[in-house]
Amino acid sequence: MMAKGHSLGGLLAGVGFVALIPSAPLPVRGLLVVVTGGAALLPDLDHPAATAARSLGLFTKLIAIGVDRVAVAVYHATRAPGDRAGRHGGHRLLTHTVPWNVSLGGLVAVLGMVSPVASAVVCGLLAGLLGLGLRVAGVGLAVSSAVVAWWLLNQHPAWSWGVAVAVSLGGLVHLVCDAVTPSGVPLLWPLVSRGERWRMVHTPVTFDAGGAEETFLVTPLMLLGLVATVSWVTGLLPVVVAAVSRGGA
Repeated sequence: MMAKGHSLGGLLAGVGFVALIPSAPLPVRGLLVVVTGGAALLPDLDHPAATAARSLGLFTKLIAIGVDRVAVAVYHATRAPGDRAGRHGGHRLLTHTVPWNVSLGGLVAVLGMVSPVASAVVCGLLAGLLGLGLRVAGVGLAVSSAVVAWWLLNQHPAWSWGVAVAVSLGGLVHLVCDAVTPSGVPLLWPLVSRGERWRMVHTPVTFDAGGAEETFLVTPLMLLGLVATVSWVTGLLPVVVAAVSRGGA
């Protein structure tokens, strides 16, 4: 799936997440939705041409090259007899596993315990990444979000754990989105299945990333679902339905 689809999927998951914590202050819930949406783009940091790899120019591109090489090394170090021997690219390997994304959330949790500023920087970077994924904003959104995040996390430190959960959730949503493409993702890693530790798992029905199905069907449906979910969580769904009904009358 392309960046916009991953972003929308992350936002949908983020709205669902904050619906489970209604006691959290509204600004905190908004921040967690944004963080989840941005984190949904992080697994593609294993590909130098991905949005995440281009987000901070040469800096993130070099990180992506390093992640790609580490992913290939881990693949060859852990592959089972059934896994392909000649794998050279690291895309859709290590960063597309469940353990990686859960561990990333754990790392963010540790950073949050060490310093609220670190959590704020993470939130700002992910907000900027979300803006790039949706093609709506960039540096300004990142800086303003970091400032807002720093203020919120200082005012409501009890909810800082939500940032870590949002990061892991966004990454896991990315895996689900990629599982609907023919290439699939190694969802079962590090377990061995059918003689493979890196077996690519995908849904029974798939579509090509960036293809007509995603562009004209899946992405519009995700956007519609996001609007409906936000309307439901905020209690505005009856108002939206009534407005649509009047418009169609």
